[in-house]
Amino acid sequence: MPAAKTEKSVSDQKSDIWVISKGSDSRVDLSAVEGAKNNERVKEYPISDIAYYLLNPQPIEVEKQLIGCEIHYPQRMTTKIIDKLKRVFPRKLRQRWNGHMIPPEVLVSHCKIDMPDLKDKAFESHLYSIYESLRTYDSVSKRLPQLDPYRIAHVIGICRDIGGNFTYLKLQGSIDDKLKYMQTNISRNVGVLLRKAYIGDGLFEMRGFDFTAYDSNRTHRLIVYQQNGKPRCCVLNSKNTVEYSLDDGHLLKLMFLLQQALADDSKLQNAFKHCIQRKAKPVKLFFNRQLEVDYSRSPFPPIYRDVLKDKKINSNRQNLVRPALNYLQIGISFNYIPQAASAADNMITLISVLHDLRALELLRKNLPQVYDEIEKRVNVSEAGRFYLLDSIEGFQNDE
Repeated sequence: MPAAKTEKSVSDQKSDIWVISKGSDSRVDLSAVEGAKNNERVKEYPISDIAYYLLNPQPIEVEKQLIGCEIHYPQRMTTKIIDKLKRVFPRKLRQRWNGHMIPPEVLVSHCKIDMPDLKDKAFESHLYSIYESLRTYDSVSKRLPQLDPYRIAHVIGICRDIGGNFTYLKLQGSIDDKLKYMQTNISRNVGVLLRKAYIGDGLFEMRGFDFTAYDSNRTHRLIVYQQNGKPRCCVLNSKNTVEYSLDDGHLLKLMFLLQQALADDSKLQNAFKHCIQRKAKPVKLFFNRQLEVDYSRSPFPPIYRDVLKDKKINSNRQNLVRPALNYLQIGISFNYIPQAASAADNMITLISVLHDLRALELLRKNLPQVYDEIEKRVNVSEAGRFYLLDSIEGFQNDE
């Protein structure tokens, strides 16, 4: 059966949760777009609030837990000042000091109380007051008032992110301001500015997107035009002026892949719905081309079990299929935390495995009946010809 009759467009499957729709030629006036010419071909794509956020190169704010700081001391000091500092240094820090470079003093809170969101707000407030009283007994809270701001060169915050990763936090103001900020916010969640939602290497930060404000009827306009012979992308507002330009044109392809995953994988769509309904909190979105799933050893995914059974393919012939499943995969991972969960330890990861039809070229001749059935499930977009190979769900604390 010809591919044109079996394939369907991802963009035609628009639902309440969508990312990008099929593009069309546009006659939009490009006079307000720097470097663009009105006599060149322009293509316009409707995008949703989700794509608008993911593609936006503007800074976003997320919450991280401030668990400590590094205290950096001036490296050139008089002997008198050095002797005084050595007396206030913790024993371990004194042992590390070689007499020349003064290592930073690292202060890390051991207060690991993680409060869940509770329906009973009065009880939640009561627990929070107990938590606040316990913070004052933490070692960092005790050490900070002992520090002399006039003998400190820098103060750098240390945050713990979801998943247990540690990151630095650049603090603003004078040394005294930074120490006061640490004293006030130690062991609390604080707002941290990130450069943009796209962190890099296929990874997006999702905590900056307000799912509860998502409106499926709201549409933004993304255009692709030529500049010096190369395609350029930007998002326009209602006045045809530029809201923002894309730093990386490759991200447009990722939007089409996410659109397909949401259209084909009900688990992923339900996870997004839970975030919209305040039943879950989003964490990360990751496009991964190096999956660890080895289909040559693991059971066939459901789509192939059904097709092989229906076509009565014997076990020997089934071995022709397995090698092809490990090539040209793209895993779209979405991490989120159910609202009822007590901590990030219960973070759920959903992986929609998209498979490029090109990986099945050998089956076209050897198992044409299998190839034809899979081809019927293929969606075509500007990202290529993909189908949903598998949908995997797991928890962070799974063994």
